[in-house]
Formats: sequence, structure tokens, C-alpha cells
Amino acid sequence: MTTPIRLTIIPDDRYCAVDGIGYSGIDMTSLAAEIHALQWYGERGEEEIKDLPTGRIVHNKEITSLNDYQAVLDSYWSIRHAAEALTVEQQLADEILEV
Repeated sequence: MTTPIRLTIIPDDRYCAVDGIGYSGIDMTSLAAEIHALQWYGERGEEEIKDLPTGRIVHNKEITSLNDYQAVLDSYWSIRHAAEALTVEQQLADEILEV
């Protein structure tokens, strides 16, 4: 997969969006507990870091690599490809019913 232009990850919601297409139910178990969210903007991004006892965001950390998020992206692409396959399958079934 190519590096996303825009990426949003929200671990508590198990949500990930790549270039405007998002899904819930993404495996986030590989992420550190203090990650509140990630925003990626093409070649750089920001991790929103939370204080675990309070849940408050305490600072943002700039990043230049998505290596720590590869497992999340793999889970995302697995779900996205499955959803796209179901959509194609439903479209084919709809075409058969129209005949």
C-alpha cells in the first residue's frame, strides 16, 4: 500500500480513516495506551498524547514515519478490502435481479 495522504486514527473508537474513507472495528492493540489520536498530513503527522490517569490530552508529538502504525493500517486495509468486495458482490447480485 502507498503512504496515505491523509490519515486519522482514534484508538478508543477503534476508528481509522485513510484519505476520507473510514471504518470502525480496527485492531488497535499494537498502539501505546497513551495515544489519543493520530493525524497524518502527507509526509508528517501528529500524535495526540493523553495522560492515562485523567484521559486529558497533554501534548502533541510530531512524527515523520507511520512505522509504529503499520499493524493498524494492515487491519484497516483488511477491513476495507472485505467491505469493497461485499459492495461489488451486492452490485452483481442487484444486476442479476434486474435482468
